[in-house]
Amino acid sequence: MNKLKNNAGVTLIEILIGIVISVIIMAAMYASYTAVNSSYSQVTDKAKASQSGRNIMGMIMRDVRQAGFKYFEDNIANADEPVKITLAKGGSNASQNSKCDHIRIVFGGASYDAKGDEVYERYRITYFCKDSEISDPDGNTISTNAIYKQKEKLVSGTWQTNVTGSYVEQLITDYVEDLIFIPKDVNGVIISPPPTNLNSNQLKVYDIRAVEIGLTTRSSKNFYNNTLRADGKLRTVFDMESDTETSINDLFLRETVVMSVNTRNIGLE
Repeated sequence: MNKLKNNAGVTLIEILIGIVISVIIMAAMYASYTAVNSSYSQVTDKAKASQSGRNIMGMIMRDVRQAGFKYFEDNIANADEPVKITLAKGGSNASQNSKCDHIRIVFGGASYDAKGDEVYERYRITYFCKDSEISDPDGNTISTNAIYKQKEKLVSGTWQTNVTGSYVEQLITDYVEDLIFIPKDVNGVIISPPPTNLNSNQLKVYDIRAVEIGLTTRSSKNFYNNTLRADGKLRTVFDMESDTETSINDLFLRETVVMSVNTRNIGLE
């Protein structure tokens, strides 16, 4: 009868030790991946909030710089203000239904008719906020604002959005916390209230030489792990118009962009 040969192998204890070591390594790898992924998501969300704000500011800046523009020999009769700012936080021309200021910009354009003759035109662009229609995974509406843009064309004395060169309100971006416009004169002094054809500053409609714009956007997801700062206090936000400080207890990141835009065409007749 042949004797059994001695075969080398591993014991049950060695197998269990190997499994434990593998689990520890996998847990460490998962923790590292989670940390890196969370950090990447935060950086990406911050970049999106910042880039979104800067893109919108660039768009508004280009339109504000067109305010009051007219081609030579353009004689279209139009009583609209080149820049009209509607406040959201009090004032004689405040909007009661908005958390953000509105701005309306009027400028001239030109095209050619079938005979090749130049035809002068007038356009009106409006930026305004409304409650966002974005919902969370549970179907609840997220509490934030959205910026919209509308372009109208003057046709036979009436502003229209259904003709060539115009369009109805279009969503620009969501996750907006605040949007303000402050008109200033040639000396850099704030014109308050913002001049319109119907308020006490109606004679200053063509005195606006710059518009101070402030825009605050926020991250779409929770950015912080808790509501407190490192010193144990609640995070704070500042009102861009009054510089007052307000404590908050949410987890979002907020990015504020401020820009002063020269209205180079207003007042040129």
